[in-house]
Amino acid sequence: MKNTIGAIIVASAAIVLLGAAQAPNTIVRSFSPATEQKLPNGVVIASQPSNDMPLIGAQIFLPAGLAQQATDKAGVAAIAAALVLGTPVEGSTTLLDAVTNAGGSISYTLDPLDTRFYLECRDADFPRLLHDFRMAVSSPDVSGIEVQRTKTLDAAQSMTQNPIEVAYAMVRQVNYSGNGFALPDQGSALTLARLSRADIGTFATSYRRGSGTVVALEGAVNQAALDAAAREFGSFSAGAANIAPAPKQVDRMHQVVAHRSVPAPWIAVAYQAPDQYSSDFATMLVIEALLGGAGDVHSFAFSSAAPVPDDYVGAFYQYEVTPGSMIVFLGGDTANLDQSVRDLETGIARLRGATLAAPMIDEAKRSALGDYYLGATTLSEQAWLLGRSVGSPEGLAFENLIPQRILAVKASDIQRVARHYFTKETIAIVLPAQAQ
Repeated sequence: MKNTIGAIIVASAAIVLLGAAQAPNTIVRSFSPATEQKLPNGVVIASQPSNDMPLIGAQIFLPAGLAQQATDKAGVAAIAAALVLGTPVEGSTTLLDAVTNAGGSISYTLDPLDTRFYLECRDADFPRLLHDFRMAVSSPDVSGIEVQRTKTLDAAQSMTQNPIEVAYAMVRQVNYSGNGFALPDQGSALTLARLSRADIGTFATSYRRGSGTVVALEGAVNQAALDAAAREFGSFSAGAANIAPAPKQVDRMHQVVAHRSVPAPWIAVAYQAPDQYSSDFATMLVIEALLGGAGDVHSFAFSSAAPVPDDYVGAFYQYEVTPGSMIVFLGGDTANLDQSVRDLETGIARLRGATLAAPMIDEAKRSALGDYYLGATTLSEQAWLLGRSVGSPEGLAFENLIPQRILAVKASDIQRVARHYFTKETIAIVLPAQAQ
């Protein structure tokens, strides 16, 4: 999506119509029935079996994410997760190789409040590979810390040259000050150099807590798989997860500027937003569609398997942290950025105060609904949504309630939510470095 956003005033109708072309009619499709089991130590095992799927996909949410990183130890979550995959199991074979040799896959993603591992394999291999994973998590091999430190530092340096990631990092630094999520996912040269084996071990220990751990199973889930999950995670400590420090309140507008070797400027304009379990969540999903959403919540996630975006124009809704953020990225070409920012601010003002046309709202709702369903089409995505539902006040019903709430959004809801959240801007500007 290369063109600059014209926001509500100029281009919203076109943007939501593009999204609506892939969206279903206003028919709410339900996800398959799911069940959950809570172990005595607090671990929750949720399952959503599918009879026509030969594989099992397991999203394992461990309650130690970016927000729980100490402010002087940024990068510890990334190194700890990578070391788990590189830990020997079944002799000298690493966990990653053991899963790959069985024809499966394993990866990690750093979320704000979780380190999330995804294991996909044949149902017959699942108990053995899940045991391998639990062994690696219980005792990650810290002898590989120097290799992973170098790899993570390379990733950190690469991120600092990516204007999209730079703008995103600047927004987080302002909006989440005082919380580990304000820091770069992969750390910095300074924080990575300070990390010791003891730091890695301490952070990895925080994984193994029952409260906050969720194992979400999709696909060919059978009793053997459920028994294996209960057996492996029943050994976790019954202690509660570490609470992430609350970020400082954003009480005024901010503007931050960086210079990079880029051919054209980039701008990120951020506002606070509700988190995924807020009563305003569905309304903000519709607003994201009105603003021209260009990707899902994991577009900027630090992961062992996904590339970072290098050409992202549109609205990005980060709702996995409290408070959430709505960030609109503009630029990357020769378009008039000043005009684009004015169009966006005019559009935001219209969301807060003007009467929006009913057809525009209907198209945005269909677009938001389509994006919601399209974000849960693979085993991995379905297991992620199932795991997120476990943490909701509504429990497993959450995944089927959101579509209903999207379709129930009214113009008055959009105005109310926009007035409440879209009050203080954080503007991050990435400018081309001047030639020496």
